[in-house]
Amino acid sequence: AVDPTVAYAVAQQDLFFAAVVAGECAYQQGNLPADFKGRPEFKDIALPCGLLVGSFLAIQTDNGIVTPGGLVLGAAACGLAGKMFLDRFDAIDDDGMDWPGPRVFPGTGILFALFAFLANVEALPRIMGSA
Repeated sequence: AVDPTVAYAVAQQDLFFAAVVAGECAYQQGNLPADFKGRPEFKDIALPCGLLVGSFLAIQTDNGIVTPGGLVLGAAACGLAGKMFLDRFDAIDDDGMDWPGPRVFPGTGILFALFAFLANVEALPRIMGSA
């Protein structure tokens, strides 16, 4: 059996992170011009968000095989989301006079992706140890 407190906590974090990624994309779609370098596109977030939701569902099964697979899936999805945020961060031209500037959203997204990735990876040994 899987430790439900660990599994459910990570599953909720994955689902919340998917909502944050989608919400930030929707927010930026309305605030940034279509030709702005580093503007998020819904087609770019579909895969990471879909994988995060899939991870949530897999972790919720409380199965000794599927739940660890959900954690691995969640870690991979966080890696994809982090890469997307990093690519956006690099694409935005830095303007020293504009603080915090348009890089604040992808920069924060990189940190969120790292935290969610670590939550999935650190939960894996605890899940495997209780199986």
